[in-house]
Amino acid sequence: MSASSSFTALDWVAVVVVGLLSLALLTFPFTIAPSFAGIFAEFGGALPAVTRVALTPWASPALGILVASPAVVALALPAASTPALRRAMVVLAFFLGVIALAAAMYAMYAPIFELAGNIKPE
Repeated sequence: MSASSSFTALDWVAVVVVGLLSLALLTFPFTIAPSFAGIFAEFGGALPAVTRVALTPWASPALGILVASPAVVALALPAASTPALRRAMVVLAFFLGVIALAAAMYAMYAPIFELAGNIKPE
């Protein structure tokens, strides 16, 4: 096994970051969502669809599994396979994780943005 076919330290850092992004998405309904759900209960109005979906206990963990999948496949591929493909899968998992976490956070703030948009100056 040559050094060019195995992951470098930077590749492993990316794998760890993908793992942390996946962990954040997996724990989202148990750590972050309850705080926002309490705030939204005081609003009394209907929540946007994206917020209702993000508050379900399955949406963010499903995204976490989706994010982790390319990295797990990249780690499962034999080191003799093309390292460029393995790195591309880890990079794909990273960008999926960033986008998914940003979407989950947007979903939590969407009612606040909507409420702020309804304020009319006198």
